Amino acid sequence: MNSITPLLKPPKLLDIDDYNAWSERFGNWVEAYHLDAWEHTKEPYVRPTTNGVQLTIREMSTEDKKKYLDEKLMVSLLQQAIKEDILILLQHDGTAYSIWTELEAKFVGSDDMLKNKMSLMNKEFDLFRGLKSENTKQIIDRYCNLVRNMTKLGIKKDTDELIEKLADALPYETWGTFLMMLRSNRKDYKNMTLGDFIKHLEAQEMEKRKIARMKNYDGEQDISLYYKSGVTGTTNHSPKIETAFSVKDSSEKKSSQGSSSTRFSSFDPNISATKNGRKLQCNIVLNLESDQDYSEEVAKKQMSLLGMVLESYSSFVAGKIGNPMLTRITIKLMPRRWN
Repeated sequence: MNSITPLLKPPKLLDIDDYNAWSERFGNWVEAYHLDAWEHTKEPYVRPTTNGVQLTIREMSTEDKKKYLDEKLMVSLLQQAIKEDILILLQHDGTAYSIWTELEAKFVGSDDMLKNKMSLMNKEFDLFRGLKSENTKQIIDRYCNLVRNMTKLGIKKDTDELIEKLADALPYETWGTFLMMLRSNRKDYKNMTLGDFIKHLEAQEMEKRKIARMKNYDGEQDISLYYKSGVTGTTNHSPKIETAFSVKDSSEKKSSQGSSSTRFSSFDPNISATKNGRKLQCNIVLNLESDQDYSEEVAKKQMSLLGMVLESYSSFVAGKIGNPMLTRITIKLMPRRWN
C-alpha cells in the first residue's frame, strides 16, 4: 500500500445533485489507492460460513480475511465520503454494494422523475437565450451550467449543436460580424469544440475592451485588470488631481480655517465643479481676492501647472507605496519637501 494513503481523504459528496460528477472522481480515487476494495461495489460481499454459521475472523483463511478487510475498508470510505444527511436516508443493509447501489438509485430517482428531469432540461436547452441584462461572461457561465446539468442526467448533444446554440444566444448586433467571420473558416469551425469556441469569444471580448480602453483613455487606471480573478463590485480608479477657483470680495469675512490655511490655496473636500459635463470633487482650491493685483487668468495658469506637478508626484508615490488611492493615511507617507 502507498505510504501516503493514510494522509489522503476521498472526495466528499455534499449534495446529491452532484452525484454524477462525484461518483467518477470517487471511483478514480478508490481505484488508485484501494483497487481491491473497489471491487466490492460491483457485487455483494458474502461472509464465509460453515454449516450455516458465519466464521469468526480467527477461523477465516488468509484469503477470506483479505476480502473481509477490503469490504470493511470500502464501507468506511463510503461513510467518510458521503455526507451524513444523505447517508442516513439510504435504505441499505450495511454492505458496500448496497450503499453504492442505493446512492445511485436516490440520485436517479424513479423512472418517471428521471424522464421529467430530462424533458425539462431539453426544454431549457431549446429555449436558451441571452438576457438583455446579461453581459457576455454571464451568458457563457449560465450556458455552461446548463450543459453541466444536462450531462449529469446523461443528456448528450452533438458538439455542433452545442456551439450553434451558444452562438444563437449571443446578441446579434454585438457578435453577428465576428460569428460570420468565424464561420467563414469552415475547416477550423467544423473541428472546433465548445471549449475552443468559448476561448474565441473570450479573446474577442478582451480585444473589444482593449479597443474601448484606448479610445476612451482618460488617464485613470482600471485596477481590476491586474488583480487575480478581477475585482468584484465597483471598480476603483486612481485619483486625479482636480482644481477649482473661488473669487471673493475682500470685504467678505473669512471663516477660521486653522493655522495651515493660506489666502491663496486650500484643501476642501466639499468643493465641487463641473468639467466636460461631469461633476468633479476638487482637492485643490484657489481663493482669489478681488483686490489682488494679478489677473484671474494668470492665477488659473499657475494653478494648472501646480495641478500637473501634484498629479505626476502623486502617481509616483502611489507606485512606490503600492496604493493607487492616496488617502489621508497614505499621504502622510509622502515626503514634504516643497521648495
